[in-house]
Amino acid sequence: MSQPGDAEAHGDLPDGVEVPDDLSGLDAAPPVGETGDHVEKAVSAIFTPIANGRMLAAVCSLNDVKGRCLETSAGALVMLDDASIENSARAAEVLSGFVKTQPVLQMDRRGGQITIIRWLAGVNAGKVAPGLALDNAPGVLETLMTGVQTVDELAMTHPGKVFEARMSKMAAFKELRRAAKDAKKQYKAMEKNKRDSDPDPGGSSHA
Repeated sequence: MSQPGDAEAHGDLPDGVEVPDDLSGLDAAPPVGETGDHVEKAVSAIFTPIANGRMLAAVCSLNDVKGRCLETSAGALVMLDDASIENSARAAEVLSGFVKTQPVLQMDRRGGQITIIRWLAGVNAGKVAPGLALDNAPGVLETLMTGVQTVDELAMTHPGKVFEARMSKMAAFKELRRAAKDAKKQYKAMEKNKRDSDPDPGGSSHA
């Protein structure tokens, strides 16, 4: 999995918005940026290592996790329609069970406070300090969780990166099959390129 720290930190913040170097106080600080109902409103997102946003939307649809999926440079996330703690935890459990070997992050903002929980293979692995999780995360995670922008606003500035997790189960199943076939083709192509570029495919060396 590409960890949040593997991507650019603040590249997607609007002009004029500054983020302090030390984000350790985010868990007790009110959201920054715009003001209004969308900043005060509770939000929940699940950040995953799944690279393809449409594939995440299919996984969510198969498991009755409703929301909008956003593809980032370090993985895809789903902004949940239902931001209740119970629904957020259920979504994190389901998606981490699908990913299995890599962690997902349950990210909640309520009353101006951000809470982040790490899940692995369907098990709650405990809280993570928001500053640690968001410090080097893709900029879109930070803008969403601090209330600078909504997913609707990000959809306008990131065309082709937002997918609805509301497809039928049949459509979701077909999408996952298609993704699996594409991944298999890519793997075969990668192996072929590796063989073709190897000057000594037999592994022997010559003096």
